[in-house]
Amino acid sequence: MKRRHFILACAAWQLAAATAAHAHAPDVWPSKPVRIIHGFAAGGPIDNLARLLAAQFQERFGQPAIVEARPGAGGTIAARYVARSAPDGYTLFLMASGHATAPELYKSLAYDPIKDFAVISMVARSPYAIIANPKAGYDTMGHLLDAARRQPGKIDYGTGGNGTGMHLAAALLQAKTGVRLSHVAYKGGSATALAVVGGEVPLIFTSLAGMSAYVDSGKVKVLAVTTRERFRLYPKVPTIAETVLPGFDVTAWYALAGPRGLRPDVMARLGEMVRVTLQRDDVAESLRMQAAEPWYTSHEAAQRFVAEEVRLWRKVIQDEGLAEMN
Repeated sequence: MKRRHFILACAAWQLAAATAAHAHAPDVWPSKPVRIIHGFAAGGPIDNLARLLAAQFQERFGQPAIVEARPGAGGTIAARYVARSAPDGYTLFLMASGHATAPELYKSLAYDPIKDFAVISMVARSPYAIIANPKAGYDTMGHLLDAARRQPGKIDYGTGGNGTGMHLAAALLQAKTGVRLSHVAYKGGSATALAVVGGEVPLIFTSLAGMSAYVDSGKVKVLAVTTRERFRLYPKVPTIAETVLPGFDVTAWYALAGPRGLRPDVMARLGEMVRVTLQRDDVAESLRMQAAEPWYTSHEAAQRFVAEEVRLWRKVIQDEGLAEMN
């Protein structure tokens, strides 16, 4: 009887231990669809990139990833939504480089751009470009700046929204050269492209994504790119640095992030997904079609990079008084 009682007691202890372990085990992730939030209009470059990641998510994890656009206020509406979401891995954020400029441009942000986000990995990077309608008569950056000096504040330029990286690139160029252009904010890159092709604005500061058909057909002209070195997909297009402003260097970037406190196991699986995804030839080709190049990093490197960008643009905006141009 004693031996039987002992065996029963052991069995009961093992059952209790197993039950307790199960109770404290992390939930299996993902067990339902995941949302990838971004802050710009559907159909633009960041929306296309989000959908590229979503397709790989479905293939790798067997759960759909739903892309959700929450446009407005330079991406800050989407960022605020994600910052307030549960850190369970079911709400992700495709962060754009305008995220780093928001703290100085929007004084009443309801989130901290560094502390309230867990940056999983960088995803891609590309230059901005200054693109003109051929009928505007700006053949080079020199021509454009000469015209702007003759007509201060009279030449319109479009961007994908206030506070976006393309807006800040334009504002920084104006501050460094002393010219004054008139900003027209659109809701996303696709609307901006249509505006310059249709002659609604004479030029835009934008990503090169989605512009190749317009460039190849002669409907628009690329005057320059914003990176220090020429972009390998458009090797004949000069840089701002080599034409009118030595040292000028602004890069558009994208990162996958979640709310602060994102589970480490979920972050590790998502980081691995990004790494493997960006190694695929078809994904690299899709990024090239969007005038971008793959850029995988560790969580630590991505978190550090975003923090450095926030500090950099905070100083630039303060030093140049760019907040007044928003």
